Amino acid sequence: RFTERLVPQLSVLSLNEMIDLGDCAVSTMARATFDEMRLAGGLRNAVVALDTAVSTTHGHPHTALEAVATVVRGHHKVRGSVQARRALALGSTRAASPWESRTRLMAHLDAGLADLAVNVPIFDRDGGLLGVADLLDEAAGLVIESDGDDHRSPDRHTDDNRREERFERGGVVVIRVTALDHQDRWATVGRL
Repeated sequence: RFTERLVPQLSVLSLNEMIDLGDCAVSTMARATFDEMRLAGGLRNAVVALDTAVSTTHGHPHTALEAVATVVRGHHKVRGSVQARRALALGSTRAASPWESRTRLMAHLDAGLADLAVNVPIFDRDGGLLGVADLLDEAAGLVIESDGDDHRSPDRHTDDNRREERFERGGVVVIRVTALDHQDRWATVGRL
């Protein structure tokens, strides 16, 4: 959960925000995502909750972005609904990890890189695949790679290095961002 406190929440649900399981009724994933977004500790955590729920990069998403948007539009006077609306405007169905979402938000909100493509393939001039970039500023020729702890395993690190070399041979500048870079946000923003 992305909320600050793990406590049950009492909320009024519309009939279209519930699923009847026979013995009990539960909220839809879209409603649960809305609740996570509105109760998250800050806008960035709200976006991470949304991205995680609607991501299409690892098979089927838990819910659809439009389904969450419908729930958000239906609640104007609920605590945290303003935060949920702001998060909705920043969400992506292509985010592959929470750290990638946080990196995208740092680039967008802090460095002013607003038009980043998320998890897109990059090809050379002959049509050969150079790799899939976590984040791409096509106009600037900038790739931002978000590296979590799993990127330090020997196999993953080697794959990352080879992909970075292909990007650079294709004329793209690559910046790698780690969890430590998020601790020194403004230095990282300067690099971006």
